[in-house]
Amino acid sequence: MWAPSREETYFASMDHTKNVVHIMPSVEMMVTFCGDRDAMRAKKACVLYAERIDFKELIQLRLTEKCDQRRMYITTVDSASFHELKQDQSLNVTFVGFMENVVRMLKDCQAGKLELCLSIKDSTAGSENQNPNPNHDYLLQFVEIRAFKNLVHLCLPCRSAPLHTVLFYINTMLDAAHKKTYLLEQNTQQLQMELNSQRSHIEQLGSDNSKLREALVENTRHLGEKHSMELQQMQEKLEKLNEQRSNELERSRRTISGLQTQLDRAMLDKTDLKTVQEQTEKRNQALSEELSCYKSRLSTLKEQNDKLHTELTTAKKQERKLEYKIEDLKQHTTELQEHIQKGNKDKANIAAELEAEKKILHTKRQALEMASNEISKANQIILKQSQELLSQKKTIAWRTEVALQQEKAIQEKDKLLCLREEELEHVRQTVQQLREEIPQQLQSMRHFAHGLEQKYTNQIVTLKEHLTTSSGKENQSRKSNRK
Repeated sequence: MWAPSREETYFASMDHTKNVVHIMPSVEMMVTFCGDRDAMRAKKACVLYAERIDFKELIQLRLTEKCDQRRMYITTVDSASFHELKQDQSLNVTFVGFMENVVRMLKDCQAGKLELCLSIKDSTAGSENQNPNPNHDYLLQFVEIRAFKNLVHLCLPCRSAPLHTVLFYINTMLDAAHKKTYLLEQNTQQLQMELNSQRSHIEQLGSDNSKLREALVENTRHLGEKHSMELQQMQEKLEKLNEQRSNELERSRRTISGLQTQLDRAMLDKTDLKTVQEQTEKRNQALSEELSCYKSRLSTLKEQNDKLHTELTTAKKQERKLEYKIEDLKQHTTELQEHIQKGNKDKANIAAELEAEKKILHTKRQALEMASNEISKANQIILKQSQELLSQKKTIAWRTEVALQQEKAIQEKDKLLCLREEELEHVRQTVQQLREEIPQQLQSMRHFAHGLEQKYTNQIVTLKEHLTTSSGKENQSRKSNRK
């Protein structure tokens, strides 16, 4: 039958590697190895490679055992051998159709519909199935297993690969593995740098959080001490008022007992009644004077209450101003998000330009792969910046919650401070402190956002410069090639 072609050297040479095209990706499948008259049948896991050469009718199927890469079996089909196959096996297709049918049958073998069998031509080689002689020829068969009889769809001649081809393919696999390891090492170094920067940033944030917690603890302690002092003062005042009321009740009881004795005496003596009436009239005049004094005091207390209500309205206005400032902060965050969206649009435009350059510069794929790697790095940087923005939003929300808690504390104080002016002065001091702290926080947030915008613009400028330099180098290389 047909002997192996000498054009196998096209696939195993460095000069023709650029013209080699993979018909389908490398596939792992089970292949049955048969000896003489099916005396020895064994299924082994193998890796199959299907390749062809551009601008030439030449196909190669390469089988290697998964456990031992040294055992390699090659089938090459060129135009001459294809005509012999057409005559021997009555094939009614062109070379292109033959290649498509081979790919389809390989996919069926991968799916389990067909089975690949590798058998020895010579009948005397049945005992050498496990360690075949490289001088022997083999047959690669596409077999459909049926209940009645197995059907062979295609039978291709095959032979064991010589040592130099096996070494060539092993060297190519090692080169690819070295390149992958080098790229992985670079990626790991970059990731370690990023992790170190993130750790330092996290440590800074932790120190800031510890300082804020200490400040909160101190503020809560001061507020608790002030509240306890105020409560003690109020309790002492209430105790004094209760004592005064008890004394007044005892006095009133005594006066009632005295009046009762005077009435008894009046029943006995009419003269004493007249004197008692005069005394009671005098007492009534004194009580009327006391009532007028109390009315004047009530008017003054009402005026003080009106002043307190006006001060409460001013405090509420200040709270509204603080809410407006918080809304301004939210608008500032939305503006930052819009800047990020613009950056994403610029990134999409850059990606479109890169795709156009890929179509034009088909021969220089390596430079374009480097550009795509840089774009992925820029995407990672953008994702990091979005994460930082989310952390800033969380800090803003936390500060707003702190402000709300302080406002609640102020409202509770207002209810107690409605009684005295001293408590209102304390509230004014706290509001002034908030006025001094909130603008400082706003300025710090604005400086941070401005720094983020500058970083993002610098990264985009560097990407554009790199793209322009790469395009200029490629143009120069084109000119040199033309010359």
